[in-house]
Amino acid sequence: MEAHEIIIRPVFSESVYDLIVDQNKILFEVHKNANKFQIKQAVQELYNNVTVEHVNTLITPRGRKRAIVQLAKEYKASDLAADLNLF
Repeated sequence: MEAHEIIIRPVFSESVYDLIVDQNKILFEVHKNANKFQIKQAVQELYNNVTVEHVNTLITPRGRKRAIVQLAKEYKASDLAADLNLF
């Protein structure tokens, strides 16, 4: 799978705002068959100004897969969110 096929879209809500600001994490909707390693590689490829430290995934009750992406300390999730026009 290509990076643009793995990362479907960023997800933003009030609770995601708290993740971005307080924990340096950002939430993406991802392809259901993508694994954590593929998600990490795709985020780093698509947004080449960041380094991903850790990825957690979950399946929503509607069957959509989401990835909570922890950025390395030297990068700010708020900067990436601003680049993605989430704020």
